[in-house]
Amino acid sequence: MALLQACGGLVSHPTGGPTESAASAVNDTGRGSHSSAPSSARGGTAPFDAPAFFPLLVERARGLGSAPPRPSGAVDLPPSLRDIDFETYRTIRFRPERSLWRGEPGQFEAQFFHMGYGYREPVAMFVVSGQSAHPFPFSPELFSYDGVPKPPPPDPATLNFTGFRLHTPLNRPEYRDEFIVFQGASYFRAVAKGEAYGLSGRGLAIDTGEPSGEEFPRFTEMYLERPAPDSAEIWVMALLESRRATGAYALRIKPGDSTTIEVVARIFLRESVKVLGVAPLTSMFLFGKEGLARFGDFRPEVHDSDGLAMWSGNGEWLFRPLRNPARTTVCSFRLDSPRGFGLVQRDRNFDDYQDLDARYEARPAAWVEPLSDWGPGSVRLLEIATKLESDDNIAAVWVPDHVPSEGLELHYRVHIGQDVPVKHELGRVVGTRYAAHAADQGRFIVDFAALPTNADQLEPRLDVAITGGRLAGQQLLKNPFTHGYRAILDLAREQAEDIELRAVIRNESRALTETWSYLWQPTR
Repeated sequence: MALLQACGGLVSHPTGGPTESAASAVNDTGRGSHSSAPSSARGGTAPFDAPAFFPLLVERARGLGSAPPRPSGAVDLPPSLRDIDFETYRTIRFRPERSLWRGEPGQFEAQFFHMGYGYREPVAMFVVSGQSAHPFPFSPELFSYDGVPKPPPPDPATLNFTGFRLHTPLNRPEYRDEFIVFQGASYFRAVAKGEAYGLSGRGLAIDTGEPSGEEFPRFTEMYLERPAPDSAEIWVMALLESRRATGAYALRIKPGDSTTIEVVARIFLRESVKVLGVAPLTSMFLFGKEGLARFGDFRPEVHDSDGLAMWSGNGEWLFRPLRNPARTTVCSFRLDSPRGFGLVQRDRNFDDYQDLDARYEARPAAWVEPLSDWGPGSVRLLEIATKLESDDNIAAVWVPDHVPSEGLELHYRVHIGQDVPVKHELGRVVGTRYAAHAADQGRFIVDFAALPTNADQLEPRLDVAITGGRLAGQQLLKNPFTHGYRAILDLAREQAEDIELRAVIRNESRALTETWSYLWQPTR
């Protein structure tokens, strides 16, 4: 069990999840060798065939990073836009016939988002051709305002875009589906074929889970390169800015049965950052199998993601079921030179949720695959206590141990789809249930499925580790309904407030399953 971890409470954090406000999350219309830093940060160039315009954007980010931060561009909106609720804001619709590239050869179109509600930060939009970028100007004529009680003034100088979405024939050839959205800070949300929007990705996170509060870098300028008529992928580039960081991003996006987003990023820091979060993922977990009927809800489970999966540089697979804790908690998992990590949704049946509207069974998983050696670091998991399924209360980021003064160059791929794209022969964690016997005693029931076909002949045994409590008993039972095994752990708290649990099924020579990891926080 090589993945060391540490957890602690968070003494303060803004309510509403890790997004900076309710409007900062993406619009839901629609994750080796041990060096001192990621290898490409040490002066190399990531093997990435980015557009010809991207080096110019890198130099722009570098120049801004050597100057004081630019003031926020938040616009003082007229009351007809500022004071509306979210549902009214969603009635401001981009006119489909005005979509960028509508009627032209090719598979992609772009539509844009209007200011309003809490979306007050402008995003300058550009269309790229070679090494040139041409503004795509805002105009009220691009939108319909049928649901707004008092339409905004026609002067476009007072307004701008706040993001955009891309469309392509994803599910059927005659219709161009929305498959990715960029809106709010550096958030983006994507789907693959047959899926519904769920978790979000971000460009960069700063001080996630710190008591001082989180800094939210923003994509302030975004650049769309027109794809070739026969292209199945599209390039999006972005300038990132915040008080302490600037950056240039190039994203090669390929929608399909699994949507992939290949990212190269150059990040420059004006001053040191305690927690620099690379490839951040954000999601929602209200309750799952461990909390049936929580909050008096009729649904068996409510979540966009149900677990954090990690693949370490030494080959260990770890699965951490997500929680909606009684108190907000930050956990860190040692993950040097990671092979991958992501937030996943393993429960895929309608019966798991019984929700005709939300379609939680169709929410995607996101898997981050480093394409260079990231060196020593850890995955940080933030779980925020919440009572609302509208709160994005989960965040997972990879944090390098050391960030060189010249900044970082990163290369990775985000897979959006039904599951982790890497297949392994280990049994998977498919269920975590909990029963409280008393304030200081409890039982965990963990189901493992899809074990190696010869697992019975390998004399499987349950290997359990506990920190901060006492293991009062354990059982390992065959489960014919999952064609796997069920582990039963009886626990007692001693002195610690938080009890760390780890369990894996193995034989004498090797692991037969993923390592299950859990933080138990019993209430007195």
